[in-house]
Amino acid sequence: MLRSIRWPLTVLGILVGIWLLIAYNQPKKLDWTPSYRNDHKRPLGTYASFRLLPTLAKASVRPTRESPYVALQDSVKAPPAVYFLAQQSFQPSPADAQAITRYLQRGGTVWLAAEQFLLSDKIDSLWQMPATVDAPFDLDVSSKDTVRFRFVATALQKRTAALPNRVVGTYFAHDSLGRLLAASGKSKGQTSPGTVLALDNQQHPVLVHTSVGRGHLYVCSVPALLSNYGVLYGRNAAFVAGALSYLPQGPVLWDEFYTQGREGDDSLLRVVHTSPALEWAWNGLLIGGLLFALLGARRRQRPVPTLRPLPNTSLQFVRTVANVYRQGRNHQSLAGLRIRLFFDYLRTRFQEPVPLTIDTDYPRRLSLRTGIPADEVTALLARLNNWLDAEHVSETELHQLYQLLTNFQQRAER
Repeated sequence: MLRSIRWPLTVLGILVGIWLLIAYNQPKKLDWTPSYRNDHKRPLGTYASFRLLPTLAKASVRPTRESPYVALQDSVKAPPAVYFLAQQSFQPSPADAQAITRYLQRGGTVWLAAEQFLLSDKIDSLWQMPATVDAPFDLDVSSKDTVRFRFVATALQKRTAALPNRVVGTYFAHDSLGRLLAASGKSKGQTSPGTVLALDNQQHPVLVHTSVGRGHLYVCSVPALLSNYGVLYGRNAAFVAGALSYLPQGPVLWDEFYTQGREGDDSLLRVVHTSPALEWAWNGLLIGGLLFALLGARRRQRPVPTLRPLPNTSLQFVRTVANVYRQGRNHQSLAGLRIRLFFDYLRTRFQEPVPLTIDTDYPRRLSLRTGIPADEVTALLARLNNWLDAEHVSETELHQLYQLLTNFQQRAER
């Protein structure tokens, strides 16, 4: 039998091995998730832009995973020339927005690339952000799957870029005269004091510049242009270099707080663990609370009372019931109860239930099962029926009934 299945098993093993080899060597599926992290080499990461920016800025590019409130506050004495943000959705906290605003008003430059700008009314009034509009899927009629971008400046018009429509984000809204419209809040319906730097093939603004105090804010609604795919696709590298050429030369602070999160411990006690004094105080609080729970609760605990088991009063109950029966002169109820117990004994012991009307055949059957003569059985049943029909049963008659039934049971059990 083993020889008959050896060749099929060998062929099956070879086929499984070939399938595993093909599955192992097949190319991995690309991850198109827009992360915009500077350490991701996936299509929508920013590894290439992070390596290209030091060449254009001619200065160092330092990544930070602190919030803008902390990162820009720590660099008040030596602020960076550019604060660079690239992400899917930009939704700063009020503290971060105010820190970026103060940095701009002092003369800093912020490059912000995102598809969505979720800003409050107060932030809009400070930044005068232009409104973004969702990009439709048919921006270019002649090339439905490709969106092309160009600069407005004459010196940079030869530098163009193209991206597939599926990775293009949004564009900025403008009125019929080409002026940018404000996003929302108090400035809704008004124009934003911004300058359009780049357009798509439908003349929609995708890169704008606006002034905040003494600083400059550059906003790009297509962060995919700065991704690995956007930089390496076609001749887009020249376009990205032209867009980044608007930035001043100097040190750049690359924000990774909104893409990777805070560096280090992200628990609620991270501030406590950063300071030895706070950590000692926290440990002392925990030890003190534990000692209070063990010692304080033990002192205040009430003594547990000893519960005695309940006495067995069954015999007292029987005596009480018996005394109730004995106090009466008439013992007919007690006699009836004793007779019914005797009838139940005949039913369970000899399987002979007492019929409602006793015929002549019942004493004979009971006599055969108990071994007592039939005439004695007939006489006993007759006396029992008399006691049941009697209106008064004396104490002497009750004793006679007890002796009569006891003798019958003893004779029947022999």
